[in-house]
Amino acid sequence: MIKPPFHKYLFIKGKTFCLSFLLLMSSFPLTGCAVRKEPVTKTGFYFDTAITVTVYDPPDPGLPERCFELAEHYEGILSRTKEGSDVFRINHAGGATVTVDPDTALLLEKALSFAVLTKGRIDPTIGGVSRLWDFSGNGGEDIRRPPEENTLKEALSHVNYRKIQVRGNTVTLTDPLAELDLGFIAKGFIADRMKELLLKEGVKSALINLGGNVLTVGTRTDGSPFRVGIQKPFSPEGTSAAVLSAADLSVVSSGTYERYFEYDGQLYHHILDTKTGCPIQNSLSSVTVLSASSVDGDGLSTACFVLGLEEGMELAESLEGIEAVFITDDGVLHTTGGVTLSE
Repeated sequence: MIKPPFHKYLFIKGKTFCLSFLLLMSSFPLTGCAVRKEPVTKTGFYFDTAITVTVYDPPDPGLPERCFELAEHYEGILSRTKEGSDVFRINHAGGATVTVDPDTALLLEKALSFAVLTKGRIDPTIGGVSRLWDFSGNGGEDIRRPPEENTLKEALSHVNYRKIQVRGNTVTLTDPLAELDLGFIAKGFIADRMKELLLKEGVKSALINLGGNVLTVGTRTDGSPFRVGIQKPFSPEGTSAAVLSAADLSVVSSGTYERYFEYDGQLYHHILDTKTGCPIQNSLSSVTVLSASSVDGDGLSTACFVLGLEEGMELAESLEGIEAVFITDDGVLHTTGGVTLSE
């Protein structure tokens, strides 16, 4: 028998906009029936944070470790800051063509599709702008402040997804000063690859936790859906705004409350406007997207956020198999038609 969990459901927090993962609470799905094998959980440190993979009734106890090998591989090619990664090499190639891993090229194509979908409100060449903002506090909590206006304006002049050329496994930035940042979809892509591995090995029930990305494999061992709590913005960690049921689904949140700082009485969060280079101001605190594919949920949670409540809701409702929960600054929840919430 699995021991009763301390937490009734898994909490999901907002994802980061650069490839820097945030800690997500360990998952404790409710079960009450006997299983053939004990769950296997592995928690490790990648992308500057802890990530967790839990496999229930595992056919092979080494599967979480194999998922972590995937995490290491993708960190090695997709990180914007890791020297020698594909993204790092592209950003430092001075406009020269770079041969990359096939998955890097595939993810770039996916990133470009979201740029087109949002008419540039999402742009994978935002890297030069996001680099100017110290939302992580690495430069010291006491010195975080908005970038200088002229510096920001110069970086913005190189934000243009049309300057990305992907041909086979080669990538060229036709603007030598443009910089890629794939953080808005990278975690979803990695989570999908982990799920593919687990399914291939016959796993029927698992949870993949990558910061603001939760991906459920199948259902809980008793056949019921996993329960995923949406973090209440700017409340203590583990405070739920609502709870979603998820069976074989991805649940991804983008929010203003995870990576931010205050300066001169104003809050600056990490979701940047490609028009101004500054944090988007649209009265939204978070957007959570449910989807079959985590990379789609990752991109769409950001897309719906940057578009705002009205346009974001319209986008989510226009897409088959997509549901979304929007939380506005006043704490009100707005949902697409297929969402059922519990407290």
